Amino acid sequence: MRTFAFCALILFTFMMSACSNTTPSGNDYSSALTASSSSFSSSTSTSSSSSSGVSSSSLVSSSSEVESSSSSFSETDSLALTWVTIPAGSWTRGTTDITQGLFAITQTEITQADYFAVLDTLPVQKLYGDSLPVANVSWFDAVRFCNALSKMLKMDTAYTYSSIGPGGVLLGIQANYTSESVRLPTEAEWEYAIRAGTTTEYYWGTATAITYAQYASSAGYINVASKKPNAWNLYDMAGNVSEWCSDWYSAYGAVAELSNPTGPSRGSERVYRGGSWNTTAPSLASNVRERALPELAADTRGFRVVHFLPYE
Repeated sequence: MRTFAFCALILFTFMMSACSNTTPSGNDYSSALTASSSSFSSSTSTSSSSSSGVSSSSLVSSSSEVESSSSSFSETDSLALTWVTIPAGSWTRGTTDITQGLFAITQTEITQADYFAVLDTLPVQKLYGDSLPVANVSWFDAVRFCNALSKMLKMDTAYTYSSIGPGGVLLGIQANYTSESVRLPTEAEWEYAIRAGTTTEYYWGTATAITYAQYASSAGYINVASKKPNAWNLYDMAGNVSEWCSDWYSAYGAVAELSNPTGPSRGSERVYRGGSWNTTAPSLASNVRERALPELAADTRGFRVVHFLPYE
């Protein structure tokens, strides 16, 4: 039944809203996004990735096959997420072989329109536009988005907490990695997704980096999917905005989880990956790790989300 629900989710197709790159007057973003009906409905269609495809009904686990589909909700006319199914497989972290189960990840970073459609608010942005990635979000903001989207999808929520502290800090927070839910990708899922089967330092190999990543810029982030995608049809995995992961940060241990790792159970900083619009090329490498306190937001940092089907 879970597999059926997962297949149904990734096949939901809705119309994309028109995208704008203009700043709402007075920075009042609510004037640019309007909610429509509160009902939930779906229609079905599929589209294959640029280089390969997998049957949406069988969800074949193959390292060379991915499938993307569009989904959103009639609750607003602004939310339109495209999910890419990442097949189960394995990859190598240093000298450690990691196996990874099936999951789906958003094809792009969460946009300002997506964020507003789910949470009905938007942090102050360096630049405003529906198709620009949302930035200036803390790890806790990203978690709130995940829980709210899970509820819109009528799923369990991945994150629980005991109370809300000053500055919106979620106290006693715990992540449930076995529930069917929307959440931030684990660091392992994220690296598996950026590599898309590659073993090179950068997922574009020796090609020109600027055709794949927005980086080394003083202007800021750009519309999502403006650059070339990786082999699994994921855009902006490097550059544009760095992306929060679910994990606490720690140095990789001598003995790490070898299957679907979720990172340490506690810590002080959270992982983010991918480099951003103002970083240099070395920060774009697939294995580069960064970390920050979860309450800290920056205009170089955003996120994307995964829909997780519990590993069988």
